[in-house]
Amino acid sequence: MDDRDFDREINGAWSLLRDTLKIGRTIISARSLEMDEQFRDVALDAELTYEEIFKTGLHRSNYNVLLSDYAYLQFRWENDHAWRLGYYPNPWLSGVASAKNLVARWEELETLGDLTYEETSDYIAEMPYQGAVPLIRFEYARAQYKEFSHPAAHFHIGRHTENRWPSSISIGPKAFSLIIAKLYYPEAWSKCSNFEGAGVSDCLEEQLLFILQDVRAVHEFSEKENLSFHFGKYSVQETPPAQGRHQSSRKINSRKGGPAATHPTRRTPR
Repeated sequence: MDDRDFDREINGAWSLLRDTLKIGRTIISARSLEMDEQFRDVALDAELTYEEIFKTGLHRSNYNVLLSDYAYLQFRWENDHAWRLGYYPNPWLSGVASAKNLVARWEELETLGDLTYEETSDYIAEMPYQGAVPLIRFEYARAQYKEFSHPAAHFHIGRHTENRWPSSISIGPKAFSLIIAKLYYPEAWSKCSNFEGAGVSDCLEEQLLFILQDVRAVHEFSEKENLSFHFGKYSVQETPPAQGRHQSSRKINSRKGGPAATHPTRRTPR
């Protein structure tokens, strides 16, 4: 993947989020996000809360895509051997259907003129903090690879800086966006997946499988690491149990190798 591929994937992800899944609210940039030092410093400060991190990114428009629940996606490319992808859920709305439905209703009343902008903002400001969905980041940093202690490709789940979930594949913005949509926006996903009974001509589950066929294997991934827990693509081959034994053996083979909108700062509690 090069920088042009990366930008194309951002555009592709936005198209699927907006037109197919209908959970894309706006796109600020269809290109790799520039480094925002203020956001970086806040995000790395262990003394600050996720609420402060989330609001900093939102208020500074430090994201590529804003989703329907005011969660946002960040895509930052450094070079062919380093990039990062991030999903920052809205800690008041993401994963809480009743909260999202309530805000949608208030926004509908605002559109109809039954609520003012200020009244809608005040209602949103009083919503309780939920924190139902974790922060998810994917990072690929080839130069930082150290066997077992720092995988080149890895996921961060939540804020703990040392929780690196190793990956034997390096995904881009499009796959990352679809994985996030599948896991955290199941209502929207189910309407686009024939595996959920949608009966659509262009099934998103099949699209995700197609995208994952072309993701790059991480070469900085040792044979020992391949035997340990990690995210990746596998084929599982069943072998018949040995005579006189009750447990079957299983051989697991890795396939490794082989238009900016109105600024939405008021949409979070103060």
